Amino acid sequence: MATRRPLPPLIHADNRDVFPLIADGSVDLILTDPPYKDYQSNRPVTHGKVKKIEEAHFDLPFFLAESARVLKPGAHFYCWCDHLTFPGIVTEMQRQAGRLSIAERLNYKNCLVWVKNNHGSGDLKGNYAPQHEFIIFATKGKGRPLNRPRPSNVFFRREKGRIRFFEKVSNYRYNHGTAKPVEILERLISASTEPGELVFDPYAGTMSCAEAAHRTGRKFLMVEMVEEHFLRGRERLVKAGAIEM
Repeated sequence: MATRRPLPPLIHADNRDVFPLIADGSVDLILTDPPYKDYQSNRPVTHGKVKKIEEAHFDLPFFLAESARVLKPGAHFYCWCDHLTFPGIVTEMQRQAGRLSIAERLNYKNCLVWVKNNHGSGDLKGNYAPQHEFIIFATKGKGRPLNRPRPSNVFFRREKGRIRFFEKVSNYRYNHGTAKPVEILERLISASTEPGELVFDPYAGTMSCAEAAHRTGRKFLMVEMVEEHFLRGRERLVKAGAIEM
């Protein structure tokens, strides 16, 4: 399906209305953090609660099928998740792959791990403290090579001979409960694309992915349906020099 006119880099809409406007095989990278579960921070702080993340907005079968369609052959796909939702996403990916040729399908490759500097609450006495998130890495078909040097599947940096992990973004920095560190997004974008290529985030939140794409010299297409997040993200990108009002 061909796009009738170029899409703007930021779109305030439900991605189920935008995906059909994107041409087959036209996207170089999908990197996204979908609302894979309901989330509402309940930490006892002086700030007001951030807007709730709602799983009902995540249409998994549609998302995976359309992602496979719009990605270029060999392009990479990254989807954030946790240990509870990881099996369901991969299972649906493999189910859909069974109906497609090798060149057309999303091919699961690896599970990447972000170790956070803090942990969630949950069961405070009867379970281990969750201190990580996963990223599903897949490719359309065989997949293009990763740009060197070959990265680790655990995100860390070395400072003065010591290993440091990437800190969680405060819920109140962008009034969003699941914003991701731009530095990690930059690493993923740099590993999977070349400058000038197109990065697509259909669940863009407050546009962390767009800022990372801008920093690395990539084009971006960001779709966000929640008006509050969209407006904050647009303001963020104006300040970063990524777009003009």
